[in-house]
Amino acid sequence: MHIRLATTRDLHRLAQITVTSLVDDPAFDYMWPKRHEFPEDNFFFWQLQLKQWLYDPKKTFLVMVLDAQDPTPGEKPVLVADTIISYIIWERLGHSSAARHRWAEKDTWHNLLDSAFTLRGTAWAEAWSISRKYERRDADTKRLAAIAEASGNDRRECFADVSEMWNLELLVTDRRFRRRGAATRLIEWGTAEADSEGVCCGVAASGMGARVYRACAFERLKTGVVQVHGQSEMLQYEVMRRAARTAAGSHDEYDNHNDGGTDEA
Repeated sequence: MHIRLATTRDLHRLAQITVTSLVDDPAFDYMWPKRHEFPEDNFFFWQLQLKQWLYDPKKTFLVMVLDAQDPTPGEKPVLVADTIISYIIWERLGHSSAARHRWAEKDTWHNLLDSAFTLRGTAWAEAWSISRKYERRDADTKRLAAIAEASGNDRRECFADVSEMWNLELLVTDRRFRRRGAATRLIEWGTAEADSEGVCCGVAASGMGARVYRACAFERLKTGVVQVHGQSEMLQYEVMRRAARTAAGSHDEYDNHNDGGTDEA
């Protein structure tokens, strides 16, 4: 296995493992309670969201892919090299020169062409337009709004002392490839980057994800609860933080496999 940057042609696979691998995460059911009734909506809107994140200059979108020699026992069809088995989205927040440098890394000439013609320049507008034309039937919009409000409150409450940080937006692993170290290596990529800059990391984690983050030195700051007025269902989550360490991390694994793809993100 090795880490590389996600590309536009990965979007279908990324959406595929998202809708099939988060099924046992309580947050997934809470936000999209009608996904079984409207699976097409769930897949379509996830792919749209992933596309936005892919071209957001503040986000680093990484995937873990199989190498030719990686065993895939019992898989039918047999998975080929470069198949994505896990992904992570890290967001670099702040206004320092280190943050601006990170954002500028997305401005490769290929990405600039994408921006000029279709992708980064219109991804937000595309999502905005579609959200007004089509009702998202798989979601509970009141719950999504409540989660967004809670997220903003948590940022102000738990990270008020922080002006620079790496935020872990989302981590997904193909259920067939869990417990093989892929998620941990993707987390450690970001924590090593944060350590090299001397800044902390943050994440809002479900109960399932919190166990993985604790193993990577994240500590709980608070337990949050989201509940829409008039509904009995609620979502519990943990706001977690990992303090910067003094030793700078190494990114040799990623550097050795980065061949300057045409639409790095």
